[in-house]
Amino acid sequence: MKKIELNPIEHVLSVIRGTFDNKIGGTERVKLKEASHRILAEALISDVLIPEFPKSTVDGYAVKFMDRPCQCTLVGKVDMGEALNIELSAGECVYVPTGGVIPKGTDTMVMIEETEVLTPTGVQFNKAADSRDFIIEIGDDMKPGQVVLKKGTRLKPQHIGVLASLGHQEVEVLKKPKVCFISTGDELITLDETLSYGKIREINGYTLTAIAEDMGFEVLETLILKDDYARIKYEIESALEKADLVAISGGSSVGEKDYTYDLLSEIASEGVLISGMAIKPGKPTIVAKHTNKPIIGLPGHPVSAIVVFKLIAGEIMKTWGYEVRKDHKITVKLTGDIYAAQGRDTYQMVTLEETEAGILAHPTPGKSGMITLLSGSDGYVIIPKELGSIKKESVVEGYYFD
Repeated sequence: MKKIELNPIEHVLSVIRGTFDNKIGGTERVKLKEASHRILAEALISDVLIPEFPKSTVDGYAVKFMDRPCQCTLVGKVDMGEALNIELSAGECVYVPTGGVIPKGTDTMVMIEETEVLTPTGVQFNKAADSRDFIIEIGDDMKPGQVVLKKGTRLKPQHIGVLASLGHQEVEVLKKPKVCFISTGDELITLDETLSYGKIREINGYTLTAIAEDMGFEVLETLILKDDYARIKYEIESALEKADLVAISGGSSVGEKDYTYDLLSEIASEGVLISGMAIKPGKPTIVAKHTNKPIIGLPGHPVSAIVVFKLIAGEIMKTWGYEVRKDHKITVKLTGDIYAAQGRDTYQMVTLEETEAGILAHPTPGKSGMITLLSGSDGYVIIPKELGSIKKESVVEGYYFD
């Protein structure tokens, strides 16, 4: 029998964490230029010293320690990528550019701004230099055996640079989990079809694909199906044969042609785990398990589908060992009252305005069936069901869409 329960979000996420394991997909080696945003399969451990030589962090002069301003004799100049084969003595200096190898005998670097060239070989130092400043020591960046990146790290541009510095042309990453999207509804038409009264263009497949790919999924296919029980069942079973996760958009409520609950009760070997969630938008959310594969029944309304997919699929990915990017948390001041739906945590869409006094959050008007509710918003504020409402001028946590 169909049912929608108000399962707290914390309970839903706990069920997911305790139900699905990380035995999916395997790993693959990819070229470094193709590794951005992929998930590191094993910890990256340095096998070398970086840097392998002491180098300057400024344009300036290598000298011995000096306890007072003085004049030193210029005895050489370091060229980038080359080492100067001399050893400094007291009263001598060598010009070293930023990143250059400092010569033997150097105690400290002095910025060029703190000096004055008096003659071709005479440099005036205008203050004392009695600490080892502006030098990156051997191994300051990395040492052999040092864990540089943890297993499960989502590789950002700076991580790609670290891999390159260690000489890696390829890297072992987790394979992208595979997802299939199925959108259901007699009212849905493709972009190729002519819009007629009572019909709507299917958009969830496009928006969910974009979100899934940004999260790190490989989207195998998106289907648009009429409310035909046998056909939907066939396509779900086919999707389960090739995908790690299947998401059905629409049909998760309790209407006459809302088939998702009945279908998943019949198809999923482990049954329906969750039917309904205490969240707005997204109350008619279903989570089922077939062997070790999750199936998500998403609401048909675009905003609801997006909010729920990011929340549920994100938690599933974490159980699989993937790092999931979080929406950027900020502190905001509300410019209007906002209210939670009775008994449900509510995601209130907002536009965000950065001002000298801080970030203002303007509640975005609209209902969950309106795609412009999302496209016209910069982020959201969560109203806990226990709180009920948050008043204008309140300072709360907000989230930019990542």
